[in-house]
Amino acid sequence: MPRNKAIYIGVLVVAASALLYIGGQIIRTIEWFLPWAAGVGVALILIGLFAEMQKSRKPKPIASETAATQQQTTAETGEKR
Repeated sequence: MPRNKAIYIGVLVVAASALLYIGGQIIRTIEWFLPWAAGVGVALILIGLFAEMQKSRKPKPIASETAATQQQTTAETGEKR
């Protein structure tokens, strides 16, 4: 790293300018694709929200006999719940 601050800032400005130029060229090449990519992103967000809503629903209550049988089976096998 240069000791002179002017050289350091100059190198940063040149690097930033080059990267912005390259980014602009890439954007011109793929600008037709950007609305489609945004649409896919929104669709994925909506699918994820729907999946989370489905997971967070309260489970249906089960009959007490079934629960007792499941608890006894788990206790016998030693499986963790």
